[in-house]
Amino acid sequence: MYEFIGIKRFRQFQAFELSGLTRVNLLVGRNNAGKTSLLDAVEILALGGRTSSLLRSLRRRGEFSSVTTEERPGRVDLDVRHLFPGHRLEAGLSFEFEARSGTVATHVWCEVERDESQLELVPDTMDLEPRLTLKLQGPEAREGIELPVSTRGTLLSDPSRRVQPAAPQGGAPVVFLGTEGASAESLQQIWDSLVLTSEEEKVTSAMKIIEPSIERLAFTGRESRVSSVAFVKLAGEDHRVPLGSLGDGTRRLLGLAIFLARAASGVLLVDEIDTGLHYTTLESMWRFVIETARRLDVQVFATSHSGDCVRALAWLQSDDPALASEVSVHRVERGSEAAVPYSAAEIETAARHHIEVRG
Repeated sequence: MYEFIGIKRFRQFQAFELSGLTRVNLLVGRNNAGKTSLLDAVEILALGGRTSSLLRSLRRRGEFSSVTTEERPGRVDLDVRHLFPGHRLEAGLSFEFEARSGTVATHVWCEVERDESQLELVPDTMDLEPRLTLKLQGPEAREGIELPVSTRGTLLSDPSRRVQPAAPQGGAPVVFLGTEGASAESLQQIWDSLVLTSEEEKVTSAMKIIEPSIERLAFTGRESRVSSVAFVKLAGEDHRVPLGSLGDGTRRLLGLAIFLARAASGVLLVDEIDTGLHYTTLESMWRFVIETARRLDVQVFATSHSGDCVRALAWLQSDDPALASEVSVHRVERGSEAAVPYSAAEIETAARHHIEVRG
């Protein structure tokens, strides 16, 4: 597990450190403080500098740029300028990540270089300038991966057609669950690998946090060219019920449970972990996440704006201190160079004295 992560010159951060990391880490702070950017950084770092991790960060945020030229009429491309402070791109810019776990250190870095062999016409100036190259290096890209970029920051190759990189060293999975949740197709793909294993019952038990009458879960539709649909069997009911009928909270818990199973021996990243969940379910949610992360050897990084989400950790500390000891809360503030860490015990003390820890 990562114990320390350092970030330099990435998105809104000139320099930032996360220390005192534990099994489960909750990032809190005000809007636009950089919590999701930290998840992006951890994903790129944990995947060892794979191209796909960089591109997914841009896609999730919708960071595209419409480019219309004679060579590329009507194309919409990913805009890499947003990966750098100030949303600008020029030769010499770079960002880098460092992680430490005991005596083991991991580095990933990305730099912008001039490609003197390729020229392009710069809009509004009619001047020819060398194109740029985004060079990504890390454990999974020791020789460096080069992505051609225009001076306007748009990728000049189609990322969707790029050959998928090899799995990270050791095969440790890195899974990202966004605020919008996961598609039924992606959930079904993972679920198919869990059916008739011990994890099948664990996933069902997570949904029972909200709806105790759930007995079974099944997906249908993919083989008949219809979008995958999740159904549940409820106690005392003869017919199946679409999962969507049980509300967003049940769907969120299903996504958490399935993605935790997929992240076994790896890293799970969750943006707004409490999305769709009532405050009365949050302590049970945390209990499930921590117990599962411990059992499957997953390190979790999650974000939240919710005071209820933090207070639920205080309740868990009061009820089960040994389990809560696996959690730490890290407050992220704009302009700060390091997060402020809190243990679950400190969160309980803050809650008892009505002290705000979210910033």
